[in-house]
Amino acid sequence: MEKKSKTFIYEGLGFPIELINVPMKKVLNEWIIDIDMNALQIFVFKGLIHKTYPLSGKEIRFMRKFLQMSSTEFGKKLAVSHATIVKWEKEQTKINPLQESYIRMFLFEHLQNNELLSLYQEIRPEKLAESKHEKQVPFPVDINQLRAAI
Repeated sequence: MEKKSKTFIYEGLGFPIELINVPMKKVLNEWIIDIDMNALQIFVFKGLIHKTYPLSGKEIRFMRKFLQMSSTEFGKKLAVSHATIVKWEKEQTKINPLQESYIRMFLFEHLQNNELLSLYQEIRPEKLAESKHEKQVPFPVDINQLRAAI
């Protein structure tokens, strides 16, 4: 049995993602999402780099794990301690806008270079500083856009 859900909140990546137009199938009398999870992770990774408000600690953790890096390795790449990474991920310490811009630029190395200008325009430190008080909402993923991106 199959159906399509208009919206579905998926938390399997460690933070809420709002899947839009998601295909679902029934397995053992339970409805599950029917999408390519690797493609979803890549799409979310790229989307988080481009989001116009500050990253949450859970999102940073997802991105670090996506890169298959320990908190120590990630800290070395960002010139901060392992403890700082842990505090960011647990949201015990705020990341200042300059640090966050640098984190995003580091993560950006894993994307195509032709996206550089648009990324810079989206995440300039002053833009992140202005939007730091915005409420965190689930990260939206339209399954049709996901399929087109593959």
